[in-house]
Amino acid sequence: MKVLHTISGMGVKCGGTSTCTYELVKGLIEQKVDAGILSFMPAANDRLIGNDIPIHTIPIPNNTRVLYSKAYKKFLIDTQYQVFHTNGLWQYPEYITSKVARKRDIPYLISPHGMLYPQAIRKSAFLKKTVFGMFLKNDLNKATAVHATCMEEMNYLRCLGVKSPIAVIPNPVQIEQEDMQITLPKDKLRVGYLGRIHPRKNIEKLFYAWDKLGKIVDDCELVIIGDGNENYLHFLKQEVQRLNLNNVVFTGFLSGEEKDSALKSLSYLVVPSDYENFGMIVPEALVKGIPVIASKGTPWEELNIHCCGWWIENDIDTLATNIETAISTTENMRQEMGQNGKRLVMEIYSIEVVAKKMKMLYEWILIGGDSPKFVYYI
Repeated sequence: MKVLHTISGMGVKCGGTSTCTYELVKGLIEQKVDAGILSFMPAANDRLIGNDIPIHTIPIPNNTRVLYSKAYKKFLIDTQYQVFHTNGLWQYPEYITSKVARKRDIPYLISPHGMLYPQAIRKSAFLKKTVFGMFLKNDLNKATAVHATCMEEMNYLRCLGVKSPIAVIPNPVQIEQEDMQITLPKDKLRVGYLGRIHPRKNIEKLFYAWDKLGKIVDDCELVIIGDGNENYLHFLKQEVQRLNLNNVVFTGFLSGEEKDSALKSLSYLVVPSDYENFGMIVPEALVKGIPVIASKGTPWEELNIHCCGWWIENDIDTLATNIETAISTTENMRQEMGQNGKRLVMEIYSIEVVAKKMKMLYEWILIGGDSPKFVYYI
């Protein structure tokens, strides 16, 4: 079985879509699937996520907004892969993957990765609705299957008129051997955010909640890990100064061991986004024994169900109340929540579990028979 994943970028700075594509393909290879990735080369200030799996790179075109590339199309026309699986929307790689697949009669899948959530469509709404009507809806409805990472995403796709079979499979999470060790007490209680710095992430709500808690958090630290929108980052730093918050730390962009070390230093992770399709950082934190406070804009009700965090309304008062609850939680209870989170990720979100499901999906597409239980029809 030969499966090609297509995507616009596989650089370290490309974000969660690239990371989970890399982890999935790595898992598929471990499941004896002949899988590879087609991507544009990383920007000059970036590098590939890894070099231990086949990543075919094409020179990035001058038009970086649309990413039109004859070389990308030629690779798809000439390649001998049996299944195409494209990741992301709105740019040339998704469009040309779908088009070439239909022309060559190759089955193809599309993973929107949350890019069709209502909140995502609102940004550049006119252009996205035009593109959706012109060809994207057709690409989705002629796909052999569409991949959603949660039931919520599937429901949004159905509301947009997507009629193809939809496979609901979560994103995979890398689990290191050391992640399975007993969680140790922290040298200091730290609450943190890790991810892209962007207005839709609502990071300022953390500052307002922190300010509201006053002396309760005097001996704690609020850590903001990541980089992104320069104007928004400047606004955040100004807000910290205006509120006179002396225990807020901005680390900037971190990757590899530095990112891992910063994440491990946290007692709790907070995800205050208006919406997240999946929120890769949530299972990444859970597997390291870090309980998570996530807004109901994320699909993480499991935090409440499995007692490994809090799934809460996304207002400042509720956020402040839950941070206070977390801070007052005993160390024994925090560690118990951490172990609950590890078990949840191991059982549902590990690379091995997710890759087995995706392999099952590809086998059904190529061989036929009864569809897997995680495939839903209209």
